[in-house]
Amino acid sequence: MYPKISNNKVKELTKLNQKKYRQVEKKTVVEGVRLIDQLTDYKVTFEELIFSQDSKLDINKYSAKRILTANENQMKKLTETKTNQEIAAVISIGNIPIRDSLFLIYLDGIKDPGNLGTIFRTATAAGVSGIILSPDCCDIYNPKAIRASLGTVFKLPSETHEHSWLKSINNTIVSTTLQDSQNIFEVKKPANLMLVIGSEANGIREDILKISDYKVKIPILGEIESINAAVAAGIAIYHFINE
Repeated sequence: MYPKISNNKVKELTKLNQKKYRQVEKKTVVEGVRLIDQLTDYKVTFEELIFSQDSKLDINKYSAKRILTANENQMKKLTETKTNQEIAAVISIGNIPIRDSLFLIYLDGIKDPGNLGTIFRTATAAGVSGIILSPDCCDIYNPKAIRASLGTVFKLPSETHEHSWLKSINNTIVSTTLQDSQNIFEVKKPANLMLVIGSEANGIREDILKISDYKVKIPILGEIESINAAVAAGIAIYHFINE
């Protein structure tokens, strides 16, 4: 029989939905069977697992430093999704350092956690070496970003650097922009690529465009202004992966 979680503990964990508390505690909360099963496959260590006391899940297939049970009301407070979840987990956070520079992505001011998580998921699926985030990007451990990434924020190497850091690398910088750019499908993958994806609202900052080796755009045939950042990233990633 596993111990019951206290209301004070629930209150403490719900604070981790806020970035400032995640940064202080170096922990985050994830939820849902599919996500936690995926993280188990990634060999992620769970500090704590919290199960609904009414759960029919096989608890023995999971491992954690500590396992607790919670009532329905406590689980609702712990989780963000509208659908009641049977399981949640507390995970220590920390970026995996980038070791390989063959294909890197620089995210410039991506604010939407759904887009951020989707880019991580696509990049992981395509075999990208790592992602660098500008300091004004959304927190990769935002619960919405984690869900959109299907846990790949805990698997894919990532770092945070100011855009001035790009001047110090040897990778060929390819920036996606509508400004003075060429068709992306006319550009072959460089030996070492740094693909830059800009924010949904502002695109890529001028300082990065000035040092870019190539400025590319995805052809738009319909009468729309732009393509969603995560969709654009997916198209660009797979174009260069297949080169």
